[in-house]
Amino acid sequence: MSGDNSGLTLEWRRGLIPLSLLIMVALRFGLGAPLWSLAIFSLWIPVYYIAYPWFLRRRWRDFEKEFTVRFQQDELEALLEEYQNRWFLRHFGPRAQMLDKLGLIYASMEKYREAEHVFEQALDAASHEDTDKLFFNLANVKYELGKYEDAEQIYRSLQGASPYRRSIETQLALIDLHKGRRVDEAREFLESERDRATGLMRHRIERALG
Repeated sequence: MSGDNSGLTLEWRRGLIPLSLLIMVALRFGLGAPLWSLAIFSLWIPVYYIAYPWFLRRRWRDFEKEFTVRFQQDELEALLEEYQNRWFLRHFGPRAQMLDKLGLIYASMEKYREAEHVFEQALDAASHEDTDKLFFNLANVKYELGKYEDAEQIYRSLQGASPYRRSIETQLALIDLHKGRRVDEAREFLESERDRATGLMRHRIERALG
């Protein structure tokens, strides 16, 4: 489901400087361009490789801070509007991470179909090592949509050394209960987890246990 265009992007960027040198040689010796024009042309290198990444990182850090605060305060409508206003980050920022943020907003607003679509887009844009969190978020949305087989398949694929292991075990117990499998074991596990669970997970457990 996920794609990885990082290698292609890296190779494309590596070719920019040799291509620029070739253009400068052609301008100087083919068209007789003055040295001052070549100096101006070469300014794109520090702008692209130094100024642009710095500006991008700064904008991303600012958005992450604002997202964290507003998400914790449940200001979802305002956060969605803020996301839509971040034109630069949406077009030039880390695409998979931006889509992950949008998916979290939709999921918290209980717009699960929109969230499912966004998380799938994020996985297509993510590098392989960054997919665990996205798959976990996608599985949670599929669970809310009642797509228990799809959710279970994803949870089981993440069970190994995932930082979400405890949550995954809880979600699998919830699925067992919904599907009428190992009901006694599932209820016993969920009862033991109820007190330590918080937020949405606690709500899911209480809703499943009735």
